[in-house]
Amino acid sequence: MRGPVRAPRPPPPPRLAPLAALLALLALPFLIAWADAFDTSQCIAPLGMQSGAIPDHDLSASSSYESGNVGPQHGRVRTESQGGAWCPKLQITTSPNEWLQVELHSVHVITAVETQGRFGNGQGQEYAEAYMLEYYRPRLDKWVRYRDENGQEVLKGNENTYLEAKRDLNPPIRASRIRFLPYSFHRRTVCMRVELYGCQWNEGVVCYSMPQGDKRGAWEFYDNTYDGHWDGDALHRGLGQLTDGRVGPDNFKMGYHEQDRGLGWVGWKNESRDGQPIEIKFEFDKVREFKAVHIYCNNQFMKDVQVFAEAQVLFSVGGRHFNGQPITYTTLEDRIFESSRNVSIKLHHRVGRFVKLRLHFAAKWMLVSEISFDSSVAHGNFTTEPAETGDTPVQSDVYVEKDKDHTRQQTKTPVPSAEEDDSTYMAVIMGVLIAVILLLAAVIFVIVSRHRKRKCFASPLNSKSALPTSHAALSASEKGGGSSAGTLGTLGGAYGVREVGAGLVDGYGHVHGAPPANGPSLGGDMDHLLEGKLDDYQEPYQALKYAPYYSYSTVVMELGDQLSKSATTPSGEENNDTTYDYAVPESGGGIPLLSPEAALPLPSSRASDKGSLFSKSSSCNGSRSDDAKSRTSPAHHQQDVLRSLKRRLQTAVPEFPQHRLKLLARLGDGAFGTLYVAEADGIPEYGTTVSVGKRLVAVKFLNQGAGEKEKMDFHKDVRLLSALEDPRLARVLGMCSRGEPLCVALEYLPNGDLHRFLRERAPHLDHLGMEHHLEDDQVVSFNTLLYMASQIASGMRYLETLNFVHRDLAARNCLVGDNFEIKISDFGTDNELYAADYYTFGESVQLPVRWMAWESVFLGKYTTKSDVWAFAVTLWEMLHYCSAAPYPELDNPGVVDNLSHLRPGEDPQLFEPLCMPPLPAGARDVFDLMCECWRRGEAERPSFREIHLFLQRKNLGYAPVLT
Repeated sequence: MRGPVRAPRPPPPPRLAPLAALLALLALPFLIAWADAFDTSQCIAPLGMQSGAIPDHDLSASSSYESGNVGPQHGRVRTESQGGAWCPKLQITTSPNEWLQVELHSVHVITAVETQGRFGNGQGQEYAEAYMLEYYRPRLDKWVRYRDENGQEVLKGNENTYLEAKRDLNPPIRASRIRFLPYSFHRRTVCMRVELYGCQWNEGVVCYSMPQGDKRGAWEFYDNTYDGHWDGDALHRGLGQLTDGRVGPDNFKMGYHEQDRGLGWVGWKNESRDGQPIEIKFEFDKVREFKAVHIYCNNQFMKDVQVFAEAQVLFSVGGRHFNGQPITYTTLEDRIFESSRNVSIKLHHRVGRFVKLRLHFAAKWMLVSEISFDSSVAHGNFTTEPAETGDTPVQSDVYVEKDKDHTRQQTKTPVPSAEEDDSTYMAVIMGVLIAVILLLAAVIFVIVSRHRKRKCFASPLNSKSALPTSHAALSASEKGGGSSAGTLGTLGGAYGVREVGAGLVDGYGHVHGAPPANGPSLGGDMDHLLEGKLDDYQEPYQALKYAPYYSYSTVVMELGDQLSKSATTPSGEENNDTTYDYAVPESGGGIPLLSPEAALPLPSSRASDKGSLFSKSSSCNGSRSDDAKSRTSPAHHQQDVLRSLKRRLQTAVPEFPQHRLKLLARLGDGAFGTLYVAEADGIPEYGTTVSVGKRLVAVKFLNQGAGEKEKMDFHKDVRLLSALEDPRLARVLGMCSRGEPLCVALEYLPNGDLHRFLRERAPHLDHLGMEHHLEDDQVVSFNTLLYMASQIASGMRYLETLNFVHRDLAARNCLVGDNFEIKISDFGTDNELYAADYYTFGESVQLPVRWMAWESVFLGKYTTKSDVWAFAVTLWEMLHYCSAAPYPELDNPGVVDNLSHLRPGEDPQLFEPLCMPPLPAGARDVFDLMCECWRRGEAERPSFREIHLFLQRKNLGYAPVLT
C-alpha cells in the first residue's frame, strides 16, 4: 500500500509577500552563483606522457608487434624514439581487443586526450582513425567503457601520421588507469602515441549511491553518465552527473545543449517515492572534516519543480550506522523567481567518511544538478560506530524550521518564530532598503569614475577592458608633440590580437581600445597625467594585431602607417579603423625615436645606478673614464639599430610557396589560427637569398575565412615583424600569401624550447622524482646556463633599444639550437603543454602570473622593466633546470596574494621573493642581480644593457659546444 504523499507547501500569506519578494530580490545573486568546488577549466595540464613524468614502467599493452622497437614505452605523443610509437601485434577492426594502458596510481580527472600516429622520421604510415577509451577506479572494481555526453563510444582519431588530434572529454573521466583501444572501420595495422590532460582529483569523493531518476514525458531525468553499478532502480559505487563540475540550465527541458533533452538534471517524482525523502550516500577516500555542502537545484515552480523543502545531513565513519542527530536545514520557499540556485548548508566541522543526504520534497518534482563538499582530511584516530542505541546522541545541529507548527522538530530548544508584522512597517522597511541600495550604487559609480580618471591602465584582475580611446584624439596628442599609441604584441600564440567590436582582444583575453559612444578623448586623459607629473606614463605604442607580446615604438608605427597607406583619408582626416591602447616605454619622454628635433632617447637607468650592483666601475681597473664611454656608446648603437630597422621596413617580405612546407607537429592554437612546426625545403636564410636545403620552421596560419581587413592587418604585421633582425630573435623567413590560408614562416631550432631542453638534461631528481642518468658531458654546466642567459639578455636588449615589450618572457618561449644557440620567441604561449603556466581569471583572461611583475598583474602596466622582472624569473627557472615552476610552494592565487604586498599602501616586507637557486661558490652576485630585477620600483631595476654586460663579464667569453 502506498504511503502518504507529502503535499506541496502553500504560498506565504499575502501580506508577507512584499517582504518575501524583497528578500528574494536581494538574495538572488547569492542564490544564482554556483560555488563550484572543482573547476575543470583549470584542470588542463598534460599528465606526463610527452615530458616523461609518467615513467615507462607505468605503460603496458595487450601486445606489441616488437616490444623493444614499438612497445608501449614508445607511445608518447610528439616523441620520436626507436620505432616511434606503440604498434599492436594484431590488425584492428570494429571489435577492438588491443589496448595501450596508462597507470596513474591515484585518481585523476582527465579532461582531454590526444593521439598521434607513427611518424618514424617520415617512414611511418600507421595511425588510428578512431579509438575507444576504458577506465578504472579502485571503488568501481571493473573497467568501464567511456561514453561522451551524446552516448558515443567511438572517438575520432587521426587523419595522418604526423599531426596530433586532441579531443576534449565531456563529461571528464575520473580514473586511476586508462586504456586506449584503437578502432578501425576496415581491417588495418595501426600505431599510436598518446597524451592525457587533466589534474589530480583532490575532492575526496570516491563514489555515491542513490535511487535512479524518473522519467517525465519525453524528458529522462536519469544520471546518464553514472559509471557505477545499476541495480534496477538503484545506483551503487559510481560517479556521475552530480560530481561532473557542470550545472544544468534554468530551463530543465534544454539540458547542456538543445539536443540533450534534460541532460544536466537528475530528477525524482514525489508520487513514485511514496512520499519518502531521497537518500544520497557519499563515500570519501579518508575520514574528513566537513565545512559545508553545496546543492544546485531547479526551481521552476510553474512546472511543479521546487527546491527541496528540507535537507538532513548524517555522518558516519564506518558507513553502516549513521548515529547522532542529523544537521537539519529548511529552505525558504520561493514562488517568485524560477531561476536555478545553489543552496549551501554549513556542516559545522562534523567528521566522517560517509555522508548521507536526505532531501524532502516540496512539490511534485525535485531536480538536482550538482553536489559538492567543502572538506579537508581529518587527523586523529577514528573508530566505526556501533549499532544505534536509545541513548541521546551528543552531536546535534538543527536549523530553525520555516513553519511554526512543523511536527518534526526534535530538540528541546524552543523554535523561535516571526511575530505578526504590520504591513505599514513592511512598506517603510522596503522603502528604506531601496533608498540605501540606490545610494550605494551612486557612491560606487562616483568612486569608479574618479578611479578611471586617475589611471591609464586597466588591471586584468579587476576589469577586462582598458582605457577608452579614439584614433582622432590620439592623432591630436601626437601632433602636439605628445605621443603615438598602441598595445603590447608578437605574431603568435598569444600572438593573436583579434577585433571585438571596435576594440582589440589580446592573447590574454583583455579588450583594448574600444571607444565609448560619447566617451572622453585621449587628449584629456593624457593632459591629466602630465599635470599630475606621473612620469611612469609616457609615450604609448601602437598595437600589432597579430602580435600581442611585442609592443613597439614610434618609428614602427609611423613607417607601418606609410607602408599600409591607411594612416589618413584623402581629406586628411585620421582613419579610425585602427584602435589603440597604452604601453609604457623606457624612453625619457614623448619624443619620437626618429625625431629630427632631438637626440634619440635611451632607456634610462639613472635611478637604478644608486645602490645597484651595476653602479660599480665597468672597467677592470676601476677607471671612471671607461665607464663614461660605455654610457655614451649606446646612443650610436641605437641610431644604427633604428636606421637598420627603417631599411628593413622598406624591404619586401620574401614569398615562399606553401607546397614546400611539410607540417610535422602542431604546437597550439591561438586567436590568429594554428601554429605548426614544419620542414621547409629551400627557404632562404634571414636577409639572404641563400638556402641551406631543408630546415625546421614555425608556421603560423591565419584562420580560414578571415575577412579582407584581417588579411590586410596580417600582411602589415608580418611586414613590421620581418624588420626585427637581431639573431637572438626568432625572425621572419618568408610568407605564403598566394592562396588560402595565409601563413608566415619563422625560425625554429632543432632542440625545441628551453624548458624541455633543460628538464631532459637536469643532473639531479626533478620535482616529480624522476631520476636522470646522464653522462658528464650531457649535463648543462653553470657556465653554459649563463652563456644561454646572456643570449636571452642580448635579444631583450635589442627589443629594449626599440622600446618593445615582450610580456611573456619565460624558458618555454626560448628556443635552443646547436651549440646552445638561443632565440627568443612566443611559441610556448599557446602550446598546450604549458597550459598550466597560465592562471585563468574569470572565463577567458589567462596570465602567466608566476613570471609577471606586480605592476603588470595589478595595474595592467607592461614596460621593459616588467620584462626585466620576467628575465630574472626565467634565469631562476634555468638555474633549477626547469624542474619546478616559480614559487613552487604556492598555488596561483597564492602567487597573486604574494605580489599584492608590493602594491602602494601595502607592506613590501611581506613579499617573499623566489629563494636563491643552487649556485657554485663565488656566484652569489648572480642572485644579487636577480634580486635587483625584483625591486618594487621600476626605476630601481637594471636595464637589459646592464644585465647583458654583467653576464658577459661574468662568463668571460665562455662558449660551449653541444655534443
